[in-house]
Amino acid sequence: MSKAIITFIVLSLLGLIIIQAYMLRIGHTTESEKYDAEVSAIMYNISTDLFENTQLSRNIAKLSQEADIDKRTIFNNDSLPFHTVKEIDTLFKEQLAARGISVDYAFALTDEKNQLILNSPNFDANRFKFNRYARPLGLVKIICDCEVLIHFYQKNLNTYLFGQLAFLLIPSFLFLLMIIAGFSLLIYTINKQKRLLVIKNDFINNLTHELKTPVFSISLIAKVFKESLKQNKTEKLGEYLNLLEKENTKLKGHIDKVLELASLENGKYNLQKERCDFHDIINDAVAGFALKIETQQGKLNKTFQAVSTQLVLDKTHFKNVIQNLLDNAIKYSNGQPEISISTKSDQQKLSIAVSDKGMGIAPEHQKHLFDKFYRVTTGNIHHVKGFGLGLSYVKYIVEAHGGSISVSSKKNEGATFLMEFPL
Repeated sequence: MSKAIITFIVLSLLGLIIIQAYMLRIGHTTESEKYDAEVSAIMYNISTDLFENTQLSRNIAKLSQEADIDKRTIFNNDSLPFHTVKEIDTLFKEQLAARGISVDYAFALTDEKNQLILNSPNFDANRFKFNRYARPLGLVKIICDCEVLIHFYQKNLNTYLFGQLAFLLIPSFLFLLMIIAGFSLLIYTINKQKRLLVIKNDFINNLTHELKTPVFSISLIAKVFKESLKQNKTEKLGEYLNLLEKENTKLKGHIDKVLELASLENGKYNLQKERCDFHDIINDAVAGFALKIETQQGKLNKTFQAVSTQLVLDKTHFKNVIQNLLDNAIKYSNGQPEISISTKSDQQKLSIAVSDKGMGIAPEHQKHLFDKFYRVTTGNIHHVKGFGLGLSYVKYIVEAHGGSISVSSKKNEGATFLMEFPL
């Protein structure tokens, strides 16, 4: 379904682009025809002005009869070519301004053999297009019995024409950008929904498995307990009750994890903050893992360098954050865990880092690591059980205390989780 929608939108977008391009082409052609008509009128008016300006026409006739004009004299303020070019340029400026046309133009005068007689200072022989806009000067022909043509050329015609179409170009461009942005957002949303669907199914499968285990154990223990009562075998009833309590606690823990995160996410949970020494909380959290790490013949190093140790915290949740990070460090270590927890501070912030030398996290997983329900997998096999809620919970708690958390890791080189809090 999503592919059909994307295909439909792509075809619609292409169709719109083609229509817009066609409309712009028509607009360009219309403006070009309008411009041609305007320039033709300007050339007619200038030839008429020159017919009436006897002195300027005589000057042009005199210059046309000279065998070779030193072009350098055009830039001599006292020369005849200079004054002639200046007067002709004034005529063009007046005519263009009267019609609201602003282009970078050049002009030239040639004889009947298309030999150059005179030109404007910005004349470029390689780019100048003779005879596109040209008009014979009647009075000059009468004066000297020679054919003289005046030529006009614009250098930035397309810029001018598209400028005239700005009312069409700008809205078209903006709406096209909006459509492309909407299309990109749709693709992003569809891909995100696909990813969330995979994560959701993975979470449901993990949750089902994790909940079924204690439920099955409780059901089995209850059945054995019931049979023992029927047979009047009471010597192991206490042991069965302890097992029931243990499995019930495990089940309750799973449920509480889901409900607690939902409460935090909905903003319904109030943190009980108070000023305390976070080193004490870290030591308290570490104490619960010391035996576990020692059992696995691992190491836990503490490096407390922070000078400012007082923060306003919710002790319970902050302790849970440290425990979650330590628990992950143990779970994702290869063999004997080697974990370090360090603190440091400056005048602006406090930093707490939890590092391990385990399997590490690939770059493609790091950007999603704190997403709810997200778990790093290898193929379809999870090496570690869980719901993908731990790091999401950590992120919520850290941010609820005004801090931030980031991860740096390389595959098979361990990971470091860095928390920073403003002082």
